[in-house]
Amino acid sequence: MERKEKHALQKAVRTADEFAASVKQIERLLFAASYAILGNSDACADAVQAALMKAWESRSSLRSDELFKSWMVRIVQNESRNLIRRKPNLPLDEDIPATEEDQARLDVKLALSRLPEQTRLIVMLYYFERYPVKEICALLDLPEGTVHSRLSRAREQLRKELTDYER
Repeated sequence: MERKEKHALQKAVRTADEFAASVKQIERLLFAASYAILGNSDACADAVQAALMKAWESRSSLRSDELFKSWMVRIVQNESRNLIRRKPNLPLDEDIPATEEDQARLDVKLALSRLPEQTRLIVMLYYFERYPVKEICALLDLPEGTVHSRLSRAREQLRKELTDYER
């Protein structure tokens, strides 16, 4: 193998490794973004896998490394929506509740599924993935006030739906 070809191959492998490492860092975020749309773990795995393949194939269209995270989230969201179009009757993840705590978790999951898609994603990123508001703003390209107001409205809606669990 010529030296030039060997160098090109090493560079391609390094690029694949960098892609894999970058994806590994945001894996939970990608699943959260998909779950906010689909509400089904198996379907999320399919959507994220399809998104990763699409991202890998179109990686040359990424304008800047700094945009990688939001670019990947957008691809995952689009793939999740495509999956809903192909399979409109996807079931939500539903466990048979064994305890009162399991029932409460299921009720919260159901209440979250009733939130608008983007609001649900904001709630999941903020409360479950612990993303700061400023990072959510950057990821979703939203003003800070919009994120705060959607969090506030979501809390109010969840409070109304989950009044049985207030202490």
